[in-house]
Amino acid sequence: MSEVTISQEGDIELELDAGFLFYRSKDTPHIYATRHPARVVNGKPVLLAGTPVTLEQLADIAEIAGSKTSYRGFVHERVIYIGPNKLAWWLPAGQRCVWFKTNDAIGERAGVTNHPPLLFIVERGEWSVFALREDARPSASTHLYNAPYYNVWKDGLICTGNVEIPERIDMECIKPFEDAFFRSRFTHPNNDRLIHRRGGAVRLWLDLLDGAEFPLDRLIDAKKTLAEAIGKTSDED
Repeated sequence: MSEVTISQEGDIELELDAGFLFYRSKDTPHIYATRHPARVVNGKPVLLAGTPVTLEQLADIAEIAGSKTSYRGFVHERVIYIGPNKLAWWLPAGQRCVWFKTNDAIGERAGVTNHPPLLFIVERGEWSVFALREDARPSASTHLYNAPYYNVWKDGLICTGNVEIPERIDMECIKPFEDAFFRSRFTHPNNDRLIHRRGGAVRLWLDLLDGAEFPLDRLIDAKKTLAEAIGKTSDED
């Protein structure tokens, strides 16, 4: 269990005040909450009879928690979605350097190549990448395509290996995550089919390393929208 430290400014004494109980249904996402005054009786904390929590009280709690846990500041121009411990942004098509160290025909090679527009999603403990067919800011209903990169699984998850990635998820982590992805060594495909073309991913990257344009029409449909990938419905866009 992680250690929790409570700190405060000044010499202030804290006293037990109240507790909250949450009731959850197994079949629906609904939650019922009650607030209970708390007292210390014979050295033990005791919850007294409670009352239903109002929306105003929940808003107060959310405001206090949000001031400590949520991002506040200017939003990066390429951010698509931001939530508690989750961030999604897009990267326009362009030329970037990549490094390979493989056991196939690519071998150990590096160079500047053309890349498709990409969508990155990071959340606590994992990060993923998808490709886009249009070089424009995506919306919730935009269809995603498999990112045809080595070290990326079929579901978009990126194999981190020994790459150092940011611990915090906020606006400042976008460039470090992109650097971690493109500056890592691509070593092996984690997906049997990364691209619709003869010769597969090996031929794709050999051509790209020789200066070819990226074949957007050869991308494989990931069979999900941006909203589905980040676990949100389209009407929340």
